[in-house]
Amino acid sequence: MDPIASRVADLLRRADEIVKAAPSRRDESAVIGQAGELLEQARDAVADIEDPERRRALASQVSRRIGDLDRALVASFSGPSPGVRRAPTRDVDPARVPPNQHLTAGFPVLHVGRLPDRRAGDWHVTVTGLVERRTRWSLEGLRELPVVTQRSDFHCVTGWSRLDNDWTGVRVRDLLEQAGPKPTATHAVVAGHPAYSANLDLAVLQRDDALLAWAHDDQPLTPEHGGPLRLVVPSRYGWKSVKWVTEVRLFDRDVPGYWEERGYHDVADPFLEQRFR
Repeated sequence: MDPIASRVADLLRRADEIVKAAPSRRDESAVIGQAGELLEQARDAVADIEDPERRRALASQVSRRIGDLDRALVASFSGPSPGVRRAPTRDVDPARVPPNQHLTAGFPVLHVGRLPDRRAGDWHVTVTGLVERRTRWSLEGLRELPVVTQRSDFHCVTGWSRLDNDWTGVRVRDLLEQAGPKPTATHAVVAGHPAYSANLDLAVLQRDDALLAWAHDDQPLTPEHGGPLRLVVPSRYGWKSVKWVTEVRLFDRDVPGYWEERGYHDVADPFLEQRFR
């Protein structure tokens, strides 16, 4: 076996042993944290496995275990968040809540990498790839497009959902129309600061509810929640709603993004529980 693959398998084994023993330990959360550190090491090592099939298989195993640890934290997300309007959690139509999701009144913060330090006035987003015209937009320039406020639900892959979010911004479809997608374009990779990305079917980005948003519940988006500009794709798990968007690149094929390369599902429909490959 590839020595790197062997190391990843060993890290997974050690993490499993820690998680199994956690309930018998005095500080269970600290022990779970140790397992998380091992899984982070495994996730970093997976990228160096040469065999693509083996790499994808192990990446999926790592991601599933990290997802299990994340879901263990869901109970702490049920209450309100400071400075955020309380979302409904009672008397909700069950059909709005995907399988194995729990409602939260607040808005938990989860992301990859550090918060951006650029000011909103210095922010730009570029539409490129298979387009007739490469276009670049400032935040002020985006406001020249039709501005909309839409209410939608947000479903995180870690198992929590926040209902009735009011997002203000512009439809991604309107940006794409300005750039002119070529007939061969079928998918997009949306990139965010500093090196995060997610893949999406182009048809999903062209729906009415897919936005590039700069405000949430009538307040400017804070950096923690993706400000100054984030993608909102309500029909997909939250990792597809890329924070700190800087680029939309069109392709003639499906190109995996950050989490997809690490074993997460390419489509990510929460009502089909498409969490992992």
